[in-house]
Amino acid sequence: MRNTASLSSQDFDLLVIGGGITGACAALDAAQRGLSVALVEQGDFAGATSAQSLKMIHGGIRYLQHLDLIRLRESCRERMMFLRAAPHLTRPLPIVVPTFGHGMQGKFVFRVALFLNHILTIDRNNGIGDRERQIPAGHMMSRKKVMDDYPYVQTKSLTGAACFYDGQILNPPRLVWSIVRSAIEAGAIACNYCDVKSLISKDGRVVGVNIADGVSGETISLRAKAVVNATGPFAQSFVGSASSATPANVPLSRDMAFVIKRSISKKTAIGVQTKFKDPDALLSRGNRHLFLAPWRGYTLVGVNSRVFPEDPYSLDVTEDEIATFIEEVNEAIPTLNLKRDDIGVVYGGLLPFGENAEDSADLSFGKRSIIIDHGDDDDGLLGLFSAMSVRWTMGRQTAERVIDAAEKYVRGSPTECNTHRTAVFGGDFESLAALKEEVNKDDVGRELEPAIQEHLVQNYGADWRGPLELARHDSSLMRRVSPEPIIGAEIAYAIKSEMAMSLSDCVLRRTDVGTGEMPTDETLTACAEIAANVLGWDSSRAEAEIESVKASYPFFGKVNGFAKNIDEKKSDA
Repeated sequence: MRNTASLSSQDFDLLVIGGGITGACAALDAAQRGLSVALVEQGDFAGATSAQSLKMIHGGIRYLQHLDLIRLRESCRERMMFLRAAPHLTRPLPIVVPTFGHGMQGKFVFRVALFLNHILTIDRNNGIGDRERQIPAGHMMSRKKVMDDYPYVQTKSLTGAACFYDGQILNPPRLVWSIVRSAIEAGAIACNYCDVKSLISKDGRVVGVNIADGVSGETISLRAKAVVNATGPFAQSFVGSASSATPANVPLSRDMAFVIKRSISKKTAIGVQTKFKDPDALLSRGNRHLFLAPWRGYTLVGVNSRVFPEDPYSLDVTEDEIATFIEEVNEAIPTLNLKRDDIGVVYGGLLPFGENAEDSADLSFGKRSIIIDHGDDDDGLLGLFSAMSVRWTMGRQTAERVIDAAEKYVRGSPTECNTHRTAVFGGDFESLAALKEEVNKDDVGRELEPAIQEHLVQNYGADWRGPLELARHDSSLMRRVSPEPIIGAEIAYAIKSEMAMSLSDCVLRRTDVGTGEMPTDETLTACAEIAANVLGWDSSRAEAEIESVKASYPFFGKVNGFAKNIDEKKSDA
């Protein structure tokens, strides 16, 4: 499926650089509009910011505090789109926020907020046929109910809680990959591990790029009428290094979240107040909230943010930062008594921020995604566009806006976008229950234990037959490779059909083998043996791949490449 030769064999209308949520949606949108499209990613798809999230699809209720009804409506629409387009990889998530006293933190204020949110998002389930995937109206909870279900919540002045619903992404990298796969099905050419080194221009217009193929080491010249720079937090440094265009001065936020290796709240997420304020709230209920959300038997907690003025490529999360965040969580929920050993994985990504001093505690967050037409600059380059999504939820809309601009440049006027009504690859099915019945009727599927059947449907949707076809011809691939209900066929399928090029791709992005905590040596060996068999690795390469995965912890952002390059990186340093 990865065919870099096709990148140089034709002239493209559009090149999209960056395989995160925005770039994936941009490639799909452009391909659906009939443009010839190439999508290239420096590392693996969803290998950076798009994988490092709290896995929430925000519906916008918090923007009531800001009196920003436009953002509320936009967020609701985008949440609805993801729940409808990827019903196997998303689900409604109930979120409980305790109420205290009788002022702005009391029940009355939140009851009004829930009512307004219900009215303003009355169309929130349009097109979502499966009732299990629909967003219910919010409701209030009694003090006793909160004390019974959430014993770790402080009880002083507690009056009850409000429960509203947002969305949760079960596996963000798989959702991004599903969109990339949809773009490929629509005619786009997509390749990971392709690093754009420079833009090629003529008479002030972009006409192509030079690419270094990270797999073969070859240099590729790609010709394109327009380029969309969808590299997220790296967009500014890319523009500065690859062209004469002036980079935008967009401040960045480093957002951090934890995976806690225990289940704190099994059914609902809960929001607890921190000591930090929201300076943008016009109707403030008090300080900002941390959210603890259930996920695969783990608990996600986030986010911790700081102004990040450094080079985006230097992003790391230090042990001091981890300790500071643990302290913040324990201050918000003292009875939790969170310790360093409780942390399985640390997520950290960069997003556009508001204007803040570097030492600010009460931070102003970014409000709108950023679209830049670099041809508007005095020293700019016609045909070059940059797009930075302000958050995961807005990735599709940001892509639509930048493709409108790019298509207008290429064709003279934009045509209609259809990504808001398109199911992603694997997402076109009636209901999860119907899919489970199909798996149970399959001659191979029925031999699997129910937990594995459930997992296949949840992760692959209508494409559940893909990995099972491999198991049909090799029964050894039906065995689990980890304590999670993940079978060997998924590792082989990731390589054969999903463009996974390394063990890290397989266990950190195409599957959830290692996204909750570091896998055991036994699990990594089992996965590496399957990958080695498919890719022809020798024992030393397989061992290097295992060590590369281990080097990713606790923060995935540190390693996103091939084990064969580890020594080269060390020597370069």
